[in-house]
This record gives sequence, C-alpha cells and structure tokens, in this order.
Amino acid sequence: MTDFANLMESFGRNTEKMIIPNQAKRKAMTAAGATVLAEALKKETRKRHYQAGRKIGKVKHLVDSITFENKDVDGVDNGNSVAGFTGKDESGINHGRIARFLNDGTKYITGDSFVDNTRRASVAAVFEAERKIYEEGGNNGTSNNSGK
Repeated sequence: MTDFANLMESFGRNTEKMIIPNQAKRKAMTAAGATVLAEALKKETRKRHYQAGRKIGKVKHLVDSITFENKDVDGVDNGNSVAGFTGKDESGINHGRIARFLNDGTKYITGDSFVDNTRRASVAAVFEAERKIYEEGGNNGTSNNSGK
C-alpha cells in the first residue's frame, strides 16, 4: 500500500510540473485575460453610463479610468493580473467606488450590475485569450528557461 501511495504522490508532483506554467507564462496569460476583461468593461461602461458632451473638467470619465495591471491587487508580482477602475491616487477621484455604486446601487441609485454581468459574460473570452498564450509556441512555459 505504501508503494501505491508513493507512486500516486510522484505522479501528482510530475503532473503538476507538466501542467502549471512558470511565472513568466502565467503573467503573460493573466495579462491577456485582463486585457480582454478591461476592453469588455470599457464597452459596457460606455454603453450604460457614458454621457456624451458632459463637461467633467480634469477628472477622467468612468470609462476612461478602466485599466489593468500585470501585478496582483497589492502590487505583488506573482503572475496574476487585475483589471478594474482606477482609484483616487491615479485620477483624483475614486472611480472604483463610483463603479461600485452604479453596479450595486445605493439608497438613491438603482444598481444595474454592469460590472458583475460583464465579468460573467467575459469568462469564455478571457479563458480563450489565456489559452492562446498557454498554447503559444507549443511550450506551456514549464521549462526552467527563465528568459523564454
């Protein structure tokens, strides 16, 4: 029985090495997915919440504040990417907070769930963009080559 357990453990470790890409490949994959999500958010935000001709001074419009970073939420470079609305530090106004109010609603605003619905509708497109990067060149990125 011990031999079977060792065999299964060895199989699991080797399979993990074959399937899970290295950090550079993960970073490229999640960047591609985040780009697709950011574009979908821009399109939906423009469709639902853009007011043409509105004078907003120096402050960016909500649709122009959508961005993605090729780092995790806390700025950690671990292969993850995030997409969303800029905060107060980037544009002087917390667009993420405004988007949340429009998405979720408030006592005075009926939410329309445009962010939630866009995320759900974009799952297949995000996955496809990530898959293309994963399969690019026939190498899944699991080699120990750090530069490629």
